[in-house]
Formats: sequence, C-alpha cells, structure tokens
Amino acid sequence: MKKLWNVLGQIFGFLTIALYAFLYTDAQFHFGLDPAIMDILNMVKEYAALGVAAIVGMELVSGKGLFVLIYLIILAVVVIFMFFPELGDNLVNMINGLIAA
Repeated sequence: MKKLWNVLGQIFGFLTIALYAFLYTDAQFHFGLDPAIMDILNMVKEYAALGVAAIVGMELVSGKGLFVLIYLIILAVVVIFMFFPELGDNLVNMINGLIAA
C-alpha cells in the first residue's frame, strides 16, 4: 500500500507544481484563457497542496495501524474546518459545552 501512496504522491506533487508554474506564467504573459477556466484552475490550486500533503501523510503512516487512525482523524478535522466552517464552529461549541459541564 505504501508504494501506491508513493506513486500517487509523486504524480499529484508533479501536477501541483506544474499547475503553479502555469498559473504564475499566465500571470506574467496573459495567455488569454477563458476566465471560467482560470477560476477553476485557481480553485484547484487552492486545494492541490492539501491533497499532496494528505497523500504524503498517508504514505508515512501506511501500515502503522493506530497511526493511520490518528492521521485520518486529524485529516478529517482539517477537511471539516476547511470545507464546512459552520460545522467546525458547532463542534467546537459542543466540545466546549461538554468540558464546561
């Protein structure tokens, strides 16, 4: 399984760097792409680094039992707070309520 995460990390890492290079080059030379396409590429750029970090982390903990579970919980927290900030606020309030009680 570690080999799979390694290959995925290499591919996604390369594609992420290629995307960053393309966007920075476009900012300098203005290739004239449709703004809708550029918006999509910029949105992909926002999450590509998180994807690469998640894959590399999975490669690190692959096959280590409890560490995989801990890493997945940490990754879930990051994703929840990133994509669903209101849900994250609700979870924090719930945990603070449990601690205060």
